[in-house]
Amino acid sequence: MSKGKISLVIAILLIAIIVAVPVYSQPPNIPREQTLITGGAWWEPPKKFNPLNYGGSVSGTNGLIYEPLYLWIPIKPENERFQPWLAAALPNWISPTEVEIKIRPEAKWWDGSPVTADDVRFTFYDVPRKVTSAAWAGVRNYITDVVVVDSKTVRFKFDPQNVNYGDFLFQLYSAPILPKKYYEPYVNQYGNELTDLGKWPVIAENKDPTKLLGSGMYKVLYTGDDYFILERVDNWWGKDVFGKLPGPKYIKGVIVYSNQVAANMLGAGELDWSTFYIPGGPTMVQKGYVVSFYSKSPYYLSANVAFLFLNTAKKPFDDPNFRKALYYAIDINKIINSAYEGAVVASNPVGLLPYWQQYLATDLLNQYGYKYDPQKAKQILDQAGYKDVNGDGWRETPDGKPLKVTIIVPYGWTDWMFAAISIADDLKAVGINAEAVFPDFGAYVEQIDKGTYDAAINNFGSFAAPTPYQLYYWAYNATPGIWTGNMGRYQNAKLQQLITQLGKIPPDQTDKMKSVLRDIQQILLDEMPALPLWLNGYWFLASQKYWTGWPNENNPYAVPTNWNGQWQHGGLLVLLNLKPATQPAQQQPQPTTQPTAPAGPDYTTIGIVIVVLVIIVIAVYMFLRKKPKKEEAGKK
Repeated sequence: MSKGKISLVIAILLIAIIVAVPVYSQPPNIPREQTLITGGAWWEPPKKFNPLNYGGSVSGTNGLIYEPLYLWIPIKPENERFQPWLAAALPNWISPTEVEIKIRPEAKWWDGSPVTADDVRFTFYDVPRKVTSAAWAGVRNYITDVVVVDSKTVRFKFDPQNVNYGDFLFQLYSAPILPKKYYEPYVNQYGNELTDLGKWPVIAENKDPTKLLGSGMYKVLYTGDDYFILERVDNWWGKDVFGKLPGPKYIKGVIVYSNQVAANMLGAGELDWSTFYIPGGPTMVQKGYVVSFYSKSPYYLSANVAFLFLNTAKKPFDDPNFRKALYYAIDINKIINSAYEGAVVASNPVGLLPYWQQYLATDLLNQYGYKYDPQKAKQILDQAGYKDVNGDGWRETPDGKPLKVTIIVPYGWTDWMFAAISIADDLKAVGINAEAVFPDFGAYVEQIDKGTYDAAINNFGSFAAPTPYQLYYWAYNATPGIWTGNMGRYQNAKLQQLITQLGKIPPDQTDKMKSVLRDIQQILLDEMPALPLWLNGYWFLASQKYWTGWPNENNPYAVPTNWNGQWQHGGLLVLLNLKPATQPAQQQPQPTTQPTAPAGPDYTTIGIVIVVLVIIVIAVYMFLRKKPKKEEAGKK
């Protein structure tokens, strides 16, 4: 080959390198003052945008991209908690088994076509029957039909024998309305495969999240390994309803695996909206570095119940006496005062949030008298046969086998890590060999899904809902799994029957709900199938360097959270109320630890691409350089 041809090949390969590098190294250059940087809801690379399995997908898939019929704001008075979103008004109950909902005339998909009654029917009727593993597919058990009255009106019909009001009210603000014309081919072809996140991390053309079709405020602009960027939809239909667009032009969601790193970023103004648990958060509020919902203790709204789930499919956790002893042994106030700086409150023993105060059977709680009492724990263990029979200082099981309790929480979740250590110390104090272990999040999920763990702190499905049905179904009645619930694998036919009965009670029959909930609480106090410890806060801290208008105790317009499935508790309203700071506020000299900036381009990938291409260039050059010599040798 001639030198000219060799030079031409090398030039082409070098051009390939020059072209390839920008493709891999250049995320969008977005103005900082137009960007809301937020974190606390993302704990793995943001590659999964799947509304059918939104629990395992990127937070915001449901809410920011695909929208619900309603919001539900738990901090509002009870009769004001439901707020129409895609829906034009509150549900119109024609009878206990029939309800009509109208859709806003302004509601449109990003391509300009209207959100219609056919889309609502497709979401609530067709999808649950063809994708039975979809997050809201359980509605097929009681919704017998979704009648299209007109293009903007649907009428839900329920099976009177199986109606589940508790679930239906929850799904009104949880299920994302999907565009039928876009999703129907996927649904018909793939069915349940669509919820397999290993196969379908993105349901879009060429699996490209920027090509999704939604109706929400934001669409995907860029995804990396440790952050993603959403861009505001400036022709969003809500502008005509709410009179404004969200304040931030861009949302940058950062994946940070350590609460302490997040604290550093927040203090340095590199994080605007934090829903991490931030060590030292109350102190940061007191010093004026950030704002929280409350300006003083408890600083945070109560969000959910942190349970210690015990794997009742394994001994000795199948023994209610052992479980009760553990509850008596745990000093919850020590965790609250040390790990949380007094910023959370202890849960009652039945796990009811303050939003359900009217249902709490206080007389039963007083009768059982559960509290921190290590002597009582020792007494129960002794009577149940858990004694130190070999003199090594640790109790054995009643049949003389070694006994050890391992408590798992994800690495980097520093509040839970401290809590697990504290619990292990408390159990050791009553003679139980216990250890706190911190797997990465993926391993934590795997152990819970496979049921190979002993004890785990978790709160994923224990949020407020219109009735306590959702809490108790999640905690004790669901198919076991990290994204489904019943992590303790507890089986109790009577309890499950009562939970089912609770779901069938119309929302206006409060007295009947109280009666059934009393019976549920009786079983929980008798059995202690899981241990409710404290009420996790909606971990909300915000910098005002770039954005103002955050909700607080004096302006409680929403719950400020971006957690998965929780945008509908008010996060969407936060975006509508944020305004850019006139001038970036002078940041206080905080913190002492060197902050870690949000991640930039994926330079590892860039480096690999460059190295591979350079090797190819060198190999081709050497090959072509040697080839003429061989040809000349042959001629000789």
